[in-house]
Amino acid sequence: MRLIFKNLNVLRSTINAISTSIEIKEIVESAGNNLPNLFDFSSFGVFWKEDLLLFLFQEDSCPPPFTEEVVKNMMSVFSILGEESLERDRITLQIEKRKMRPRQMMMDPQATLKSHLTLPLTVEGEVLGCISLNSDQPNAFDAQDLQFLSVIGYQMAASLKHFQRLSSIKNIAIYDTLTGLYNRRHFEERLGAEAQKSFYGGTPLSLVMMDIDYFKKVNDTFGHTEGDRVLCNISSLLKNSIRKKDTVARYGGEEFILILPETGLEESYMIAERIRRLVEVTPFDVGQAQVHLTISMGISNFPSHRAKSKEELIRMADQALYDAKRGGRNKVCIFSGKSAQWIVPT
Repeated sequence: MRLIFKNLNVLRSTINAISTSIEIKEIVESAGNNLPNLFDFSSFGVFWKEDLLLFLFQEDSCPPPFTEEVVKNMMSVFSILGEESLERDRITLQIEKRKMRPRQMMMDPQATLKSHLTLPLTVEGEVLGCISLNSDQPNAFDAQDLQFLSVIGYQMAASLKHFQRLSSIKNIAIYDTLTGLYNRRHFEERLGAEAQKSFYGGTPLSLVMMDIDYFKKVNDTFGHTEGDRVLCNISSLLKNSIRKKDTVARYGGEEFILILPETGLEESYMIAERIRRLVEVTPFDVGQAQVHLTISMGISNFPSHRAKSKEELIRMADQALYDAKRGGRNKVCIFSGKSAQWIVPT
């Protein structure tokens, strides 16, 4: 009886830890930290379908073949539970190892998967993934283990669904729904943080505002659906052309904007010119045709242009972009005083 109460207390602690977790990794760690007090296992796994992530919390002496056997078994069971076949090379595996056994009870390097409990993570009829207790010992789990793991799985599924909904709300708040780039609101938040860091720390900061030349002709000739496709293709090109520390956002319509932290005027011009040339030589599929497009770009920089606020930095980049359009388009233009200095492509 005392053992039952102890196990129920551990179960209660595990559920509380899971329910107060706000990230997937934290949910898994909360379960992993408590489960060794409730079950005797070699490996505990959680598969999250949405991001194709499989987390394993396992004994430090788990040999790689055992780990791979656990992964294959979980994917096989999930394919049945979720009615969806997944290939191993699509799964991102994250492993955390802990000492869960005395040294004299380390796993055999040739250990194989002898028993497992694998259950679906289900909420409102949707299979979000699965959880699994795995052992190198035969008949390692009993009916009580199944009951306890079912309760844990229910709470974990509820927490993951809550996380999924929060992530969806967050994505709507910061991403442009068409292109997948950051939206204007998030851009302004990021620029505020970067400007504060630059203005007070004295580090350089550049903005590059860009606009697709004659984009209205694409919409008028091929329709807005094809125009949206072009916007998405150029967005992908921009995402693949910037550094990790940079931020690219859709500013509005066919306008995009780059935040280049710790980047001087000369370097920002080189980055902008590289992007301009890349767009110029890239054929875009529009309807049944391939078209070539160009972009005009305007650059502002702190401290070169002595901007005193992020709004002034944006206004300077916008002025430079306006002058690039007025000067014939397909140009990178640098703000200079009351007007901008454009660079003629060579």
